[in-house]
Amino acid sequence: MEFVEESGDISDAESCRMNDEDVEEQRGLMESIEENPTQNEMENQESPNFKYGEITISLQTDGGFNQEATNSFTCHHCGKTFSRKGHLKYHIRVHTGERPYKCSLCEKTFTQKGHLGAHIITHTGERPFTCPQCGKGFMSKGNLNVHIKIHTQDRPFTCPQCGKTYTCKGHLKDHLRSHNGERPFTCPQCGKSFARKGNLNIHIRSHTKERLYTCPQCGKSFIYKGHLKEHIGIHTGERPFACPQCGKCFTRKGSLNIHMKCHTRESLYNCPQCEKTFQTKGHLDGHIRIHTGEKPFTCPQCERSFTQRRHLKHHIRIHTG
Repeated sequence: MEFVEESGDISDAESCRMNDEDVEEQRGLMESIEENPTQNEMENQESPNFKYGEITISLQTDGGFNQEATNSFTCHHCGKTFSRKGHLKYHIRVHTGERPYKCSLCEKTFTQKGHLGAHIITHTGERPFTCPQCGKGFMSKGNLNVHIKIHTQDRPFTCPQCGKTYTCKGHLKDHLRSHNGERPFTCPQCGKSFARKGNLNIHIRSHTKERLYTCPQCGKSFIYKGHLKEHIGIHTGERPFACPQCGKCFTRKGSLNIHMKCHTRESLYNCPQCEKTFQTKGHLDGHIRIHTGEKPFTCPQCERSFTQRRHLKHHIRIHTG
């Protein structure tokens, strides 16, 4: 027995599952650049009154910073200090909103040239750093170093609350939000909040309908990389996730997990009105609309509404033939 999955909005957990690799790849690359900007960018011409390494007495400039001690540059907006003038220069753009580096492919702008370079790789797909043990490619050396810890079992970052360990500090930081409930990243369009900025960026595509991922075989495009991977399975016929009990295969691990509940008879979601049970929250949500009468899916041609997205898709065929 296989449960049909609706292609509705993905949950936070699913978006994490489908895009974790992309999000972590980008974040790790950006953090690496943030900590180590290129030498050419950081070496800026010093003014006669601002020599690096000399002690001066609170020299304020129009740029919004001063130098009060040897090798210490302080942001005049927020008081944050930096050891190099170049680092401070980049930081000040957070306050001014200046984003001088623009991508020629999609016109997205960035505060640092290195960030633009990292972004361009997302268009080219280049992954020049390869793991010597498994051959997996990465966009930056820093991300490769994090990955290698999977092979060495080096997980130096431990959660003080539950003891779970992680290969990098960023993963631990994300995990800690599961304990404190912090969701600092809010969608400006609908107000939905997220624990990770990467997940917010993924969610925003549901508003913009931006489709970054294109199938090389048929040209169909998708909002999420995970959806593209599933689609490619239609062309290749690949179904890598097999049920250990009956041998049935699936294109997604999530679909296998749902199927496994058929063997265990595990039902996690109960309807509060009729006590009918469901194996996924999406199926329960669709069922509850029968009780509430809610019909959120509306035909753009005749304005007829439906409780479930798949019913709307079936109806639209009446218009399209």
